[in-house]
Amino acid sequence: MSDTPTPPLPPPVDPWAGRDGHTHTLGMAAIPQRLASGPARQPVPPPPAGPQVVYVERPRRRRWPWVLGTLTVLSLGCCGVLAVVTAPIRAQYPVRAELGTTIAGLRRDDSPEVRAAANELIAQIHREQDVTGAEVAKLDEPKRKDAPVVLVVATRFILDPAGELDGALAGAGKDRPTGVRGYPAGPRGGELRCGNARDKQSDAPVVICAWIDHGSLGLGLFYGGRSMDDSARLLAAIRDDVLVKA
Repeated sequence: MSDTPTPPLPPPVDPWAGRDGHTHTLGMAAIPQRLASGPARQPVPPPPAGPQVVYVERPRRRRWPWVLGTLTVLSLGCCGVLAVVTAPIRAQYPVRAELGTTIAGLRRDDSPEVRAAANELIAQIHREQDVTGAEVAKLDEPKRKDAPVVLVVATRFILDPAGELDGALAGAGKDRPTGVRGYPAGPRGGELRCGNARDKQSDAPVVICAWIDHGSLGLGLFYGGRSMDDSARLLAAIRDDVLVKA
């Protein structure tokens, strides 16, 4: 045997050193902390300072109340204009004619002969004209038997009263009336005109007066030498008596 001393054995090493949390071993202690935890992360530099844009939302102005108000004003204005324009039409149409036994101081002749002739003329008016109603009568003045008035009244909607009045006057007499003049139509409005003519059958002189408005046409044949002015005043009074707002 050799007399040289044998060196001591190295300390035992744990084969599981560094695994499952065994950090207090020789193997893990020999690894530097920097290498054990991996490469160090470089700090992220902050973004460079610069101008920043800040958006400020302003409250929106509501415009629809103003629009609604404007439309309302315009609508009221249009309605007001329409009401003014259509006022005469609404006042004059629709109407109906009611003939009593006494009209403007004149008495209605209800004899069978006159009534038959009036009914025949009424039927003719309905056949030839687009009317809603028609009345025909012979009126006598109590103090003057020689000055009768033949009255014809038709009711319908008339869009252009002035344009139709000339035709009504021209068709009433034997010839076209002469010396036609306009007269005040009264509170009902419309137009009233009179002219001198001659009777179609007897050729006697006659004054023809007619009123017209948006709802009615009235024609009067005045016999007995009445003046045009008197005939116009009498027809205006007859109109007020026979027309009734429907």
